[in-house]
Amino acid sequence: MVQISVVTAVYNGQDYLEEATGSILNQTFQHFEYIIVNDGSHDKTKYILDRIKDPRVKVIHLKKNNGAAYALNRGINEARGKWIALQDADDISSKLRLQRQLQYINSDPSLVAVGSLVKCITGKERIEQGHLIFEESFFNHKSDFKNHQFFRTPICNGSGLFLKKAYEKTGGYDPAFKIAYDYDLWTRMFEVGEISRVPEVLYQYRIHKKSLAHSNKLNTIKEVLISTFKNIALLRLNRLNRKPELLLLGNHNHYKFYKNNLEHNNIYLNVDFLEQSRENAYKAYTLYRTRKIDGIIVSLTQATGNILRFLERKGLLLRENLFMVWMPETDLINY
Repeated sequence: MVQISVVTAVYNGQDYLEEATGSILNQTFQHFEYIIVNDGSHDKTKYILDRIKDPRVKVIHLKKNNGAAYALNRGINEARGKWIALQDADDISSKLRLQRQLQYINSDPSLVAVGSLVKCITGKERIEQGHLIFEESFFNHKSDFKNHQFFRTPICNGSGLFLKKAYEKTGGYDPAFKIAYDYDLWTRMFEVGEISRVPEVLYQYRIHKKSLAHSNKLNTIKEVLISTFKNIALLRLNRLNRKPELLLLGNHNHYKFYKNNLEHNNIYLNVDFLEQSRENAYKAYTLYRTRKIDGIIVSLTQATGNILRFLERKGLLLRENLFMVWMPETDLINY
């Protein structure tokens, strides 16, 4: 039986594809199959993939571009391994990555997924060092991953290794998301088991302006928040058999951003708004206690910690009926 199946989805990835696939084929852990899904590329991707002669590699060429989530689902469904390791088509895995991750995940039976620390690298474009450091800090932050289930992604997607059965229980990647499909999957996977990270750099994450996540920040933020609303509704409030009523505690710009960019796509929750303050936190608690709302969302500000502590002292539980999100100030978004 194959222990690990590595899966790569690629679309027009000619610039970095050989380096990415080579980093997997040169692993110290050798007992894996490698499934690469060409998602309708029209550059030299097909030519590069057809030149690979390693018997562990299976290439699937899709006739049209369907998006990364669809392509990853296709590759994972073809996989025979107990564990699925991801590899993005423009990133680099260290030689020890699979060996270290398998050892780590086998040491703790509660784990269903594991990533690693990452090192951010550039492509052909010049990227400011400060931006690379910021991206690294985002993926390498130290926090209670599970408490951030509805707030941020716990691991860099390409560094992920997870139990295929856990993936199947979650329903896989949601193709409705073109950018935040990874965040959406990890949010749901916390319902199956724990997610952690090997505390060493095993993955080099490439930052370049052509990637979907970096070329359109507005759409990235919108997808992350819509995924959050979806999973709050489906994972925490699906017992209601109606559209849940949530109250957003934030500032005026947060609510303006919600109204302008999210409300028309938020088919999952009804969201009302109160300005974030201690007085309004108590008002929100009263509305929850009297069952006029089903939960409270707190948008991140300097006062958020105090607001969350106040509501927790009143008996609300983070991740159950109390949720934290990040919303941008409207004027900081480049439309």
